Amino acid sequence: MKGLTALRAVVVTAVAAGLVYGSNQVDVTADWSRSGDRAAARASTAAMNTTLVCPGPDRPGAPGQDQSPQQVAVSSGVAPTAWIGGSGAGSLQFTRLPANGSGAPQERTSSAENERTDLSGAGALRLTGAGSLARGVAALQYAVDDEPTVAGLVMNACSAPTKDAWLPIGGNQAGRLGRVVLSNPTQTPVTVDVAVVGHAGEVADKGANGVVVPPGDRVVVGVGDFDGSLADAMVHVTSRGGSVGVTGFDVWMTGETPSGAAASAPAQAGTDLILPAFQVTTGTPRVRVAVPGGEAATVRVRLVDADGLVVADEVQDVPAGATGSVALQGVPAGWYALRVTSEQPVAAAAMTSAVATGRSDISWSTSADGTEGVVGTPLPMLPAGVRTTISLYSPDKPATVELVTTGDGGRTQQVQVEADRETRLEVTGRTGVWVRVRSGSVHAALASSGRDSAGPLLEVAALEPVVVKSDLRESTAELD
Repeated sequence: MKGLTALRAVVVTAVAAGLVYGSNQVDVTADWSRSGDRAAARASTAAMNTTLVCPGPDRPGAPGQDQSPQQVAVSSGVAPTAWIGGSGAGSLQFTRLPANGSGAPQERTSSAENERTDLSGAGALRLTGAGSLARGVAALQYAVDDEPTVAGLVMNACSAPTKDAWLPIGGNQAGRLGRVVLSNPTQTPVTVDVAVVGHAGEVADKGANGVVVPPGDRVVVGVGDFDGSLADAMVHVTSRGGSVGVTGFDVWMTGETPSGAAASAPAQAGTDLILPAFQVTTGTPRVRVAVPGGEAATVRVRLVDADGLVVADEVQDVPAGATGSVALQGVPAGWYALRVTSEQPVAAAAMTSAVATGRSDISWSTSADGTEGVVGTPLPMLPAGVRTTISLYSPDKPATVELVTTGDGGRTQQVQVEADRETRLEVTGRTGVWVRVRSGSVHAALASSGRDSAGPLLEVAALEPVVVKSDLRESTAELD
C-alpha cells in the first residue's frame, strides 16, 4: 500500500551484549504510523534487564555433601553513574535458585549500588538489574575455605547464562575432585550435556549427558577420578532449550594436606585468546588447550611480562576434538599475561599452585573478552595478608583508560596501557574497581594472592565487559 510506512525492525543493542540475558536483537513488525507501536518499542528498550548468575556454595547439593556448612559471599555493584547514564532510578533483584532453597537471602530488591550478600545451603543466586541499573551491574562471588577436605581462596565473577562453555577442571593427581554447577534462571527446563574431553577426545563414562535443570533451580554435576589420558582435561558444557549459568570448581588434596581450591569461569573458544593474569611460582607452567572443531589446530602460546618481553613462545599441534597441554620452559617466577593464537578456534586455560610443597592453593587463569567500553567489578573482603590487583592487557596497540576505585582511599586516574604487555594496578582495600576505555581495547582480570593464618591463598578471576548503554535504532521503509 502506497504511503504506508512500517517499522521493519527495532534492534536493541548493548555494549558487551554477552552480559545481557535474553536476545540482544529483537525484530518487531509494527505500523510505524501508529504512535502506540512507537511507544511500545521504546518501552521494550527501557525495560531491558541484565541477568547475572552466581553459583552459590558448590558443595551443598552435591552427592554426600548435603550437610556441608560451606558459606560464600557475593559482592554486587554498579559502574559510576556518569558512565552509564540514566537518572539513577532502578533496582537490583536478588533471587535464590531454587527460591525455596535453604540459606539466605530470600528474594529481595535493592537500590544499593554496593552490597554484600552471604549465602549458605544448596542454591545459586540470580541477580537482575532493572531500569537504569540494567546497565553497569557486576557481581563477584568469593570465599576462603579452611575445612579438613578443602582449603583455599575461591573467587569468580558472576556471569551471564550461556549455551556453550569450556571449563578446565581436575587432573590425574590422587585427591583431585571437580564439580560443575549448572544454574537455570529461566522459566523453562533446560537440558545440559557435560562432556569430559581428554587426549583421545570425549570420554563416554565421564561427565553427564541429558541433565535436566528445572526452571529456577540448580544442579551440581561431579567429575573426577581422571587417569593419564585426562591429565589435561577440559569440560565442555552445552545446553538445549535455553541458557544456563555455568561455573566449575576444582579441589585438590594431597593425602591429608590441602593443595588448594579454585573456581573456573565459563570460557568460549576463539582464535586469539588473552589470559590477562597468570602467576608462575615454581616448576614448568603448562597451558591446557581444547580443540572443539573437526580439524587439528596448531597452537601458539606466548607469555608476556610487564616490560613487554616475550619470555616464552611455544607452538604445538593439538588433535581435533581433543585436548593437549603446552609446556612453557625456563620461565622465572612472576606475573604475566598469556596470549594463545590458532587458525582454528580453541579454548585455553592455565593453572598455578601458590607453592611447590606443603599446604598450598591453586588458581585457574581463563581467557577474558576484550572491550572498548567498560569493565570492572566490586571487590572481595579478604584477610589482611592478601593483596588484590587488576591486570589489563591491550593487544597490538596501546590503550588509554580511566580507572576508578571506590571505598576508603578510592580515586580516579588515567592509565596508559602499553601494547602487548602485562599491566597490573593495586586495588587492595577498595570496594570496587571500574575501567572505562577511552581509546583502544583492553582485556581484564582480577588477582588475589598472599597468606592468611592457615596458609597461602591465590585466585584469578577473568572479568567480562559490563553493559553500559542501550540504543534504539529504527528503520522505516515504504510498502508498495
